[in-house]
Amino acid sequence: MTDKDRNIIMQNEFPLALRESRFAPQRLYYRGALPTGDAIGIAMVGTRRPTSSAKELCRRLVKSLKGTRAVVVSGLAQGIDSYCHEAALEFGIPTIAVIAQGLDVAIPGERRELARHILESGGAIMSEYENDFPAFKGNFPARNRIISGLSNGVLVVEAPEKSGALITARAALDQGRDVFVVPGNV
Repeated sequence: MTDKDRNIIMQNEFPLALRESRFAPQRLYYRGALPTGDAIGIAMVGTRRPTSSAKELCRRLVKSLKGTRAVVVSGLAQGIDSYCHEAALEFGIPTIAVIAQGLDVAIPGERRELARHILESGGAIMSEYENDFPAFKGNFPARNRIISGLSNGVLVVEAPEKSGALITARAALDQGRDVFVVPGNV
């Protein structure tokens, strides 16, 4: 992807949910298309090491959003995040992937192909980090606050006690968002 593919959105142009958040960054960089103003962001997050039934659970949860103004927002991580992005693509629901690195840093493995599909389907890849800024461990909690900030509600699909998904849920609560949790392995 080239510089021409990258766009910048400033804080005063953020979707209302993020603009009102005390966690809003100064700017966000993105590739792809952002949803219209009447879209409702639904963050769907969870563990990178999901149970065997998690993929089907994610499909069903995302499918339930079909025909609404929902946009699936997640972090493009392996596991639950990727499952939710994939289901959004399958059911024609817009999706935004918020990443914890610059947009010019190569996304490894199967997630690179998923990112390409998100862009081709009219979704967006978004980051607060410039160009080739690498993914450091500390970037992920910051990324999680943007995921919750872009969303009207956060759904934790599967998550262990110490996980980034719960960081996202705490940020959502701090931002006055609704938090939903799937109660165990269904």
